[in-house]
Amino acid sequence: MIRFIHAADLHLDSPFKGLKALPEFIWQSIYHSTFQSLKNIVNLAIEQNVDFVCLAGDIYDAEDRSVKAQAYLRKEMNRLYEAAIPVFLIHGNHDFLDDNGLQLDMPENVYIFGSEIETKKITTKHQENVAITGFSYAERWVRERKIKEYPIRSEEADYHIGLLHGFQEGNGSGHHQYAPFSLSELKSRQYDYWALGHIHKKQILSQSPFIIYPGNTQGRNRNENGAKGCYLVELSAGKQDVVFYATAPIEWREQNCSLKGKQTLQEVYTELKRIIEEQRETNKSVLLSVVFEQTDDLMEGVLKKIQSGDLLEGIQQPPQAAPFVWIVRLDTKRKEETILPAITKLFPEEWQLTLAEALQIETFNKITQSFYEQQPIGKILDTKDEQYREKIVQRAEKELKQQLGHEGWDLG
Repeated sequence: MIRFIHAADLHLDSPFKGLKALPEFIWQSIYHSTFQSLKNIVNLAIEQNVDFVCLAGDIYDAEDRSVKAQAYLRKEMNRLYEAAIPVFLIHGNHDFLDDNGLQLDMPENVYIFGSEIETKKITTKHQENVAITGFSYAERWVRERKIKEYPIRSEEADYHIGLLHGFQEGNGSGHHQYAPFSLSELKSRQYDYWALGHIHKKQILSQSPFIIYPGNTQGRNRNENGAKGCYLVELSAGKQDVVFYATAPIEWREQNCSLKGKQTLQEVYTELKRIIEEQRETNKSVLLSVVFEQTDDLMEGVLKKIQSGDLLEGIQQPPQAAPFVWIVRLDTKRKEETILPAITKLFPEEWQLTLAEALQIETFNKITQSFYEQQPIGKILDTKDEQYREKIVQRAEKELKQQLGHEGWDLG
């Protein structure tokens, strides 16, 4: 039997843009959260006495890796070195390889895959032979089907694991430039486990063999909500077992709240305090979005207090210690099903194609041309940067949803 940790998308030293206005204690907690999650993963690896650790890309948040992030990774990898735990690491689209002399060396237990497909073979402390195949991104985009270059399962290995930072075809047209693959292609390699990275939501794509996206290790905005962490994997002859461990010190959460029968500000305020106490009982630091439903009975002035941000500002009490519960957003849901979700359900492929088209630099520039011509800031914004275009398109989609079905106030 072998036991190992599978994690991906650590995004160390993520800047958490837009959150610096939060109270200082919360901001500092958020800023250090990606580092703390890594530390928790290393703690788990040592406690579970794993045979090795797999890190499936986007270890850093950007190709220009901060010295702080590199030094912290090296410190944690050294803890694994002292515990005799090897690490197999690939770089993804955010932290692709760059031979610019600005990288810190890692301890000798860390094996970093190059830009070509390669297989590393090790023998565990229980004398089991393991083959691990993978590659790192050499640039931001890898449009070719690298999966075709992965070798068939090694006959010499007791276990063969695939490391891949990429996107499963059919799960979003906007990701086709990230080492696309299909499930059938992965399964054709006959590996015992596929350790994937790139998608920030944890997903088990297959159980035979296990093909898993662990998600990112720390949510960075309210779209990356829920528990974040890594998988502990155990493989043995005829048996596979995976267990998810939450390692993120802070969770983004969303909670719906019915205001049916509620009329006054006091009633709404009391309901919010109840929700906060409920969340506090989970003993986890939480950044919470609340969606009010069935608001027809509210007095008009109460609704205005919600939509103006007055209620949100009044309910927020800056914490001095963790765990804390901080409400970042209050929404009022006006319809059970908004127009936009109905469109996306009826025409899913067309909707994804529309989003993908908007991300193309020619289309993006055409749509935004008049705005940037009128705004001085347009001269310094780089529309060639894919991350920037993705952020704008996602924001536009979010605003469209809000205008068609939600009204709210956001301080997060």
